[in-house]
Amino acid sequence: KTEADVEMLAVGCYDDYANQDYTIYNDVFSDNGYCAINTNWAVFANGTATHAVPGINWYNYTLITRCNNFLHQVTTKEIHFNDPKRLEVLKNEVRFLRAWRYYMMVTAYGDIPLVTEVVPSLEDAKLPATPETDVVEFILDELNDITKDGALDVSPKQKGRITRGAALALKVRLCLFYKKYDEVIDAANEINSLGVYNLYQEGEVPYSELFKEANEDNCEIILAVKKVMNDYKNQTIIEFCNVIDGGWSAFVPIQSLIDAYEMKDGLTIEEAQAKGEYNPEHPYKDRDPRFYATILYSGADWMDNKGRKRIYNTLDRNINGEPNKDHRLDSRNASQTSYSICKYMKPLTQYSDINNTGLDMIVFRYAEILLSKAEAMIEKNTDLSGATDLIDLIRERAGMPKVDRAKYNTQAKLRELLRRERRVEFAFEGLRRDDIIRWDIAKDVLNGPIYASNQGTVDMDTSIPQEERATIFQGEKNQVVLEIRKFRNRYMPIPQAELDKNPNLKQTNFKI
Repeated sequence: KTEADVEMLAVGCYDDYANQDYTIYNDVFSDNGYCAINTNWAVFANGTATHAVPGINWYNYTLITRCNNFLHQVTTKEIHFNDPKRLEVLKNEVRFLRAWRYYMMVTAYGDIPLVTEVVPSLEDAKLPATPETDVVEFILDELNDITKDGALDVSPKQKGRITRGAALALKVRLCLFYKKYDEVIDAANEINSLGVYNLYQEGEVPYSELFKEANEDNCEIILAVKKVMNDYKNQTIIEFCNVIDGGWSAFVPIQSLIDAYEMKDGLTIEEAQAKGEYNPEHPYKDRDPRFYATILYSGADWMDNKGRKRIYNTLDRNINGEPNKDHRLDSRNASQTSYSICKYMKPLTQYSDINNTGLDMIVFRYAEILLSKAEAMIEKNTDLSGATDLIDLIRERAGMPKVDRAKYNTQAKLRELLRRERRVEFAFEGLRRDDIIRWDIAKDVLNGPIYASNQGTVDMDTSIPQEERATIFQGEKNQVVLEIRKFRNRYMPIPQAELDKNPNLKQTNFKI
């Protein structure tokens, strides 16, 4: 009935619109990570998902129902606002949230029911699926409308609110997924013209700094899910920690990702090994700084959230005659790959309680916009030099050398580099699954054995540089295979329970 009611109802639409399931954990569905604890996360990656056993379920209309109800209420009632423009902004925030949810579901399931009004009865809810192309067109129409001048705030009145930049960022991601490259470039240019966002450049290692809780409102963040310790807490950090830190190692990096990081001079590990500059027995030496900001590897200096220092060791079964609780054979709560994530966790002392933090979960950041625009330019094959300039911005901020333009001088070579850049820049930010699907390489990277680190040992001498403490044993006998994956479907299965509820719903694009 009142302006305050409408404000509260809009806030209700924000609740859980995105969480770790669709940000950090999304990389489980890719060749970046492995989950030993919860098989719901694994079944898509290893090809065992079915309608009966769908794994993680994104087929959910709760948020869409909330948004439709909000838009119905504020459209059918006369509610006085001191500033009438405020009501329009709130409506557009909610339209974004609805478009966001449809993006999540249409890219996962393909054809799905498109519901844009309040459904009057249960029978009316038994709708057939709308073609994927029509759902995409709806999302794009909504985004085009709510990104017009004045439709959304450019600078939010409260942290975490949907802005024009956020709506344009979703347009970039949507159009990149569906190969609408002109629209990607136009939307990226609009974001740049807002003059609000930049790559974060503060601190000795800016890439590492931007993921700290203290810096969560930095200039690079376009949209993040706001978290508040105790009141609206983030419980994800404990899931990343290894046993000695009191965690579960629920989701860990796999060897394929480790091998994707370049050397600090810009050579791939294959190129460096051919020149005698990479030793697979000491593979953590002289790597891309983003490796050290993202991956916790054996031999690294580490400190728990109580400030207690140790050398991180997941390779040795025993340390000083005592069982090593961080070894993969000790328990399922130890990393099964011998690697852990340190992005979001470094330093762990920033959290007084790793099960109750205020760390925001990033949905969009400016680096994604730059690399998405670069990709669109590469795929259009019209301005490869301009695309290279954008990649340079990302690499230089990370502490990497500029692109070797003599080596990466064709569309094919730049595409190869761009895809590697996206993988390491956005590791564990939820983008990898969409990337391997739209590049049509999921069938390649999600087939065959998935490897942990080879077996090895760690010299616990603190005088040895941390990058050189681990010795990784070579040869097939020292390999550790986590699972054999078999990619079957570009789409996720709509749960059988949903198909049973709605006899008019069919998912014809999912094949067993």
